Amino acid sequence: MVAVDLPGFGQSAKGSVASIEGFADAVYELLNSIDALPCVLIGWSMGGYTALALARKHLNALRGLILIDTKAEPDSSEQRAGRAKMIELAQTGGAAAIADAMVPKQIATGTATTRPALVQQLRHLMLACDPTTIQHALAAMRDRRDQTDLLPSIEVPTLVIVGDSDAITPTATAEAMNRLLPNCRMTIIKGAGHATPIEQPSQVNRALREYLQMLGEA
Repeated sequence: MVAVDLPGFGQSAKGSVASIEGFADAVYELLNSIDALPCVLIGWSMGGYTALALARKHLNALRGLILIDTKAEPDSSEQRAGRAKMIELAQTGGAAAIADAMVPKQIATGTATTRPALVQQLRHLMLACDPTTIQHALAAMRDRRDQTDLLPSIEVPTLVIVGDSDAITPTATAEAMNRLLPNCRMTIIKGAGHATPIEQPSQVNRALREYLQMLGEA
């Protein structure tokens, strides 16, 4: 398993990449350089946008595709305006202000009071991000292209995962992708918002294992 830090995130070098296509190119170049292609590609949230952008350019590099709490369509005008406000917030308030705004939107209703340690974990992940990187990521998501037309051409086995309480990319959005993907299964994670791999890791891992066993990868 290869866990990729996108440019500017985690242990990767800081850079000026500010497009989903740029992130996808970086992922492809890394996986190609370590002879990890073809692969089963997993993308969560912005990682899902990146995975679809990679699939558009390099579909033959995929043995399978897993899309978690993400969507194919672009931001609406209202959402684009919201991204612009968040960019301003990152400029003025840094990662802490972004964490204050975003953490409540990432989790299911009630999780903040019943699982404070998980909330702190999410907040810690956001605080670790450089404010410039956050701004680049927000701009990349705001300006990403519509990938809806790509979905019918993705014939590799695909798994769509979504939290039952995801307010950012809700179940209806996941169901729409599931209908357009020709070789797809869908799993709804109970008791999860947008951050399903963190909020309900056991359920997500079970879905991943079942999918990989179907592929003969596990």
